[in-house]
Amino acid sequence: MNQNQILGNFRDDILADYKLFTLELYVHAISRVRRKQTRYLSVAFMTDYIANLFPTHEDDIHTFERQLKIKSAATYITNELLENCVKFHDNRLKHPIKISSCLQENNLVLIAINCVDHARLDKLKAFVDELLRSDVNEFYFRQLEKGAEENSEQSQLGFLSMTNDYSAKLGWKIETINQNSELKTVTTMVQLTTN
Repeated sequence: MNQNQILGNFRDDILADYKLFTLELYVHAISRVRRKQTRYLSVAFMTDYIANLFPTHEDDIHTFERQLKIKSAATYITNELLENCVKFHDNRLKHPIKISSCLQENNLVLIAINCVDHARLDKLKAFVDELLRSDVNEFYFRQLEKGAEENSEQSQLGFLSMTNDYSAKLGWKIETINQNSELKTVTTMVQLTTN
């Protein structure tokens, strides 16, 4: 039996009913040297595709501004999601990283699915718990200070920037894929308003 845990603002109905596309990346098959370029190409493809969903009109400057704003947010968020997935992927497993986009009325939703080991999963849960209990602005500045003091790449400022800079709603779903396995996946959902 699958064991699921929902954290934050996660909606299964978006995944089921509003998916535009999904890319699967098999990280174990990509050399470490090529992973960054592969990530950039994937982000560029996704964000060009997304921008195309918000057409521009020559006689309306607001359509250009809207498209640029959406593409900029999608680029930042998609890059952060993929970077986290590659960085925290459980390399013992040949499970793909999946990145999807969904469009539901005025919501653009970006989703990343990744396998993680228990130690990293516990750290993520602790971070999400603190994020959900904290004032986002205060937490953001605490993490900035912590990252500067520790000179750490694991500040998790990306998630905080998504909420602070783009007013995104964040949610996570943690699943045990197989009852006989230790395989855990984390689905991260980022919801953006496109108005």
